[in-house]
Amino acid sequence: MAFGLYGSGSGLLKLDPRTKLLLFCAGIAVSTFSYNERALWMYCTAMCALLALCGEKWYALKCGALIACMEYLRYRIITSGTGAPALTGILVALIMMCRYGFPLLLSLSFLIKTTRISQLIAALSALHLPLFVIIPLSVMLRFIPTVQEEWDGVRKAMAFRGISLEPGAVILAPFKTIEYILIPLLFSCIAVMDELASASLARGLDAERKRTSYEAVKMRFPDYIIILLFVGIAFYAAVGGRQ
Repeated sequence: MAFGLYGSGSGLLKLDPRTKLLLFCAGIAVSTFSYNERALWMYCTAMCALLALCGEKWYALKCGALIACMEYLRYRIITSGTGAPALTGILVALIMMCRYGFPLLLSLSFLIKTTRISQLIAALSALHLPLFVIIPLSVMLRFIPTVQEEWDGVRKAMAFRGISLEPGAVILAPFKTIEYILIPLLFSCIAVMDELASASLARGLDAERKRTSYEAVKMRFPDYIIILLFVGIAFYAAVGGRQ
């Protein structure tokens, strides 16, 4: 089991889960209202730095390299001036869609990779949110890394059987891909959802009594600094981006 997927807690910086949820909301604002490039680059750079400070150095490096490659590819397509204009427009549009989805993906990955579910539940309970909000949110965030583990298992099982997952093989045999890869993954996801729901009920998440927790969630000075920084970036994306 890859414990790093569930928030190992290692790193120089430890933030409250409520701060991470606010960063996700800021990512939504940046993706929605970013009419210029500065707010987007500021947000992505700050998120990569936070990932590195919270113990996810290699993941932050990969995210930064991917963003840089996408931007370089967009620049080359726009400045090349060759090829069909329609194809160029489609490629640029696809890159822009991925580009403006980066803030959401970075903030969601940051929340999942650096937060234990027990910490998240304690933080949401501290916000006095109802159980019908806490339970689905905690199960959903626990479900995402579990699906990644299931996908790794299916991929290895298919590799033992000589079934390739290379892009070329998937394009040439899409129905074979659905039969041997997607269907086992979907059945695994259904079983995982049932197990997670049963585990949540067994732990008493639906109990009406007030829950206790070993996790101590508390807003500290770095949390307020990070909140001010990202709220400022979101405000600049919504207001300054129109200029």
